[in-house]
Amino acid sequence: GITLHSARQSIGARRATAEEAERLAEPEGAALLTMHRTAYDDTGRAVEYGTHVYRASRYTFDFRLLVRP
Repeated sequence: GITLHSARQSIGARRATAEEAERLAEPEGAALLTMHRTAYDDTGRAVEYGTHVYRASRYTFDFRLLVRP
């Protein structure tokens, strides 16, 4: 199996294109959230890559932040 070690994730916002608006049932120019993520295994090899677009009107981010000693 693969042992996940870390991931790099970038979250942004922009307006929907006409095509995105149609696919997401939102008006053209509606606010969208964007996310790009790459996850790495314990050897540093990229094992997951994703580019995502979310409807801002229906999405919530929930984070748990931990302090490392």
